[in-house]
Amino acid sequence: MVMTSTVNLPSSVPNWENLPLTNTPTPQQLALIQTHIDLMLLALESLIPIDQDMLLQAALDLEINSTLTETVTLWSNRADNGEEILLTTLSVEQTRSLILIICYIAGKYQELIRRAVTLLEQMTAQNKDPAKVTLLGNYLQKFHEFYQIAMIATKLIELPQPKKLASKLLVDLLFYSVENGHRRLWLALLDYTH
Repeated sequence: MVMTSTVNLPSSVPNWENLPLTNTPTPQQLALIQTHIDLMLLALESLIPIDQDMLLQAALDLEINSTLTETVTLWSNRADNGEEILLTTLSVEQTRSLILIICYIAGKYQELIRRAVTLLEQMTAQNKDPAKVTLLGNYLQKFHEFYQIAMIATKLIELPQPKKLASKLLVDLLFYSVENGHRRLWLALLDYTH
């Protein structure tokens, strides 16, 4: 059973003013930003059963051009189809739209993400393997499967401990699931690429 957050989302739709663009990212910076966003989408999809309809509904809720959702290939689809692509190269506007969508979906599932992070912290504090807890075990297994696809598709470096990346991204999802999380993520990504 999937739990959704009972927290009320802000009534105002996030807008571009919340995602400042003082300097347009260079193509190299935009590529780095998109890679990070794709990894966040990978983590989100490893925890939550996302499908194209959910992406489309989020775009409609946020009043974003829904053609973006046709551009984004979810990791489960990539696994099923054996696709060897990451994200299609996105424009700055599409990239910012995808950030809004990811943070919006994370906000809707904030309770589940918080539960997973709390379990992760408890297991780490007790020096126990997080994979022994069903919720985290399922998340880590899917993350590992999707990350293997990403390595083949994009020649990402194989990590000796992919659990660390999975854990970090899970905490990031919680951090960016809050109101104005999309703004925090955008500013962090701009800072990360400079």
